[in-house]
Amino acid sequence: MRNDKLQRLSETLAPSPYPPHGLGPQAAGPRFGQGRFESGPPALLQSVEETQLESAVSLHEIWKILLGHRRTVLFAMVLGLAGALVYNFVTPPVYRATATLQIDREQPSYANISEATTPQFPENPDYLETQYRVLQSRSLARRVMLELHLNRLAELTGETPPEELAAVAPGQVHPKALDRFLERLSVRPSKGTRLVNVSYDSIDPELAPQVVNRLAALFIDRNLEARWTATKKAGEWLERELKSLEDKLQKSESALQQYATAHSILFVEERKDITTEKLAQIEAELTKAEGERVNKQSLAMLVEEVVQSGGDLPGSLGSEAYRELQAQLSERRRELSRLQVTFSDGYPAVQRVRSEITEIERAVEAETQRLLSAVREDFAVAQKREELLRAASVDQRSRVNHISDDFIEYNLLKRDAETNRQLYEGLLQRMKEAGVASGLRASNIALLDPAERPLLPARPNKALNCLGGLAGGLLLGVALAFVKDQLNTVVRTPEEVERLTRLPLLAVVPRTRRPATRKLLTKPFDDADGPETAMVRWDPEQNLSEAYRTLRSSVLIGWDESMRRILLTSSQPQEGKTTVSLNLACSLAQLGRKVLLIDADMRRPDCHRQLELDPLPGLHAYLRGEAELDETIRPSTIAGLSLLPAGKATNDAADLLHSARLPRLLDEAAERFDHVVIDSPPSLTLPDSRTIARYVEGLVLVVSDRTERASLARTKQSFDDAGVRFLGFVMNRVDLGRPEYGYYRTYGYYESSSSGGKGGVDRRKERAA
Repeated sequence: MRNDKLQRLSETLAPSPYPPHGLGPQAAGPRFGQGRFESGPPALLQSVEETQLESAVSLHEIWKILLGHRRTVLFAMVLGLAGALVYNFVTPPVYRATATLQIDREQPSYANISEATTPQFPENPDYLETQYRVLQSRSLARRVMLELHLNRLAELTGETPPEELAAVAPGQVHPKALDRFLERLSVRPSKGTRLVNVSYDSIDPELAPQVVNRLAALFIDRNLEARWTATKKAGEWLERELKSLEDKLQKSESALQQYATAHSILFVEERKDITTEKLAQIEAELTKAEGERVNKQSLAMLVEEVVQSGGDLPGSLGSEAYRELQAQLSERRRELSRLQVTFSDGYPAVQRVRSEITEIERAVEAETQRLLSAVREDFAVAQKREELLRAASVDQRSRVNHISDDFIEYNLLKRDAETNRQLYEGLLQRMKEAGVASGLRASNIALLDPAERPLLPARPNKALNCLGGLAGGLLLGVALAFVKDQLNTVVRTPEEVERLTRLPLLAVVPRTRRPATRKLLTKPFDDADGPETAMVRWDPEQNLSEAYRTLRSSVLIGWDESMRRILLTSSQPQEGKTTVSLNLACSLAQLGRKVLLIDADMRRPDCHRQLELDPLPGLHAYLRGEAELDETIRPSTIAGLSLLPAGKATNDAADLLHSARLPRLLDEAAERFDHVVIDSPPSLTLPDSRTIARYVEGLVLVVSDRTERASLARTKQSFDDAGVRFLGFVMNRVDLGRPEYGYYRTYGYYESSSSGGKGGVDRRKERAA
């Protein structure tokens, strides 16, 4: 029997070409029971904070937030664009005229002595900046306004009271008007060049070029006037200075001549050269004499040391006679040694040789003494010569120093005279140039490009303003999107529920939008089509039937023989748990199994209305002992599916569920049916589901886009504290049109290929759950 049911299960699931709804490669079934999600109680409040942190740092989550609030972003962008368009419309056009000036290198000042004597003068780094400030000066602007009669122009006077304008003296400009004129004037240097662009903004396209060209002309005239005035003053100053320098030059040349005559240094340079050359020669001879003296002294000391020790002089120190005597002495000593081998000391030949050796030794001693005397005499001569040269060096150095002192004083006087002459000649030349320049009236500033009448307004830049409005609206929309997202307290996606509860996703049930589909959902189960009107009997390509097949597959993949009873609950009302419970039971019954659906929501029973069965007697009567189990179970029009209705609505459901008959009911139902699906009340405010959860093998949590994070976290925590085993959660009423569910649309699971069907469960009654 069990094998036949498994065979029918595989045959039923096989025809569908689609993977489980919304699960993709991470199907809910395989994740169930693999230890990815722990059933132990997590730190739920910390989990909420971690979820928000992960959402803030994940680019994918940010993109989903923006897509979720795309209408807000688009509205803000449209608002920004509309604001830009309004601004472009109400803002009067402003025309800009621009003239280009060329400011060349500053010409030298004739009053500057250093420039007067130097052909090339350095660049003044502050000169250009000074000219820019002059172009924007109040005095130059006042002259332009007076010459063009702009002091009464409404564009500049603005809202200035007439009495204030009337109080301004003739030839003056009101300060506020002058300020407005300067606000419209701009000076922009061209980087890397000596060009500067001068612009003026006005609502009158004819006035703007007039102002710029007149300003440039007055600026050039001012420069010419300033240079002519400076040149004229410089000429007067140069004339006075020239007279003073002429007197100084005469005095310095006279003092130079007198000093040269008094110290006989008319040819001081030639005398200094001869004396210095002679000093160099004496110094060279002194150095050479010191070397000879050191050599003679060392030779004498070496000879004395040899004589005192009784040794022989080296061959390099002895004379030719000394070397011959040493050779004879060596010869006779070898002869003596040869004879002593054969003869005794008394032999005549031995005595003769001894006598010859004695004579030769006396001759060597005499020659040694002679050499010692000669070396000493040479040392004394070298020492005397050194002393003489040293004295001559001291005397010659004194002469050189004396001549140098005279030469230093002479050079000082000569340099002073030459300096005065150079200054005199430079000032004389500059005075001539100043006279020529004062007649030329040349300027280093020229108008390169005069301003012309602008054809198009410079402001407002309509395209740029529109782009700015769109960009500002986009930034505002993004900010509002994140603010709204932070203020939103409900869960949005299955991934968020997974992070918050650490539970696996079993299925995603879409929200029904099409009118034809809604009509099918309201068809009764007892029409002519009979059991085929069950939702899970729809064409395999229908979206809802595929969703509940996924839920069924996810539950059965981790199923074993001991698991019979499944409890479905939600955190709060109106999350669709009754519809999910009913369709899960229908889907299990489709496999040919016996399924019992228990409506445990005795406060708001609804399953009997969905299946259109008699509600009495029901669970209420059974728990009170007023009916037996067989009396309360009713078979439905769907093959294999039976219902145990809640019965009479009551407010003492919590007390009834603590009855000893409840576990007996669930045990007997598990023996008689293959699956027992229990629809319980919301668990957040009522204890009923937690009471029933103690007697089931698995719990399925139904979540919708109306479920608040805090409520979901508290629900999960309460069941974890009770030690209930979770199978996972179902994401119900998912709006697949929302961007955050784009992943679930990529497989096309919920795009129905037809607009017809064969009936189903009334989803409009789902809100009663």
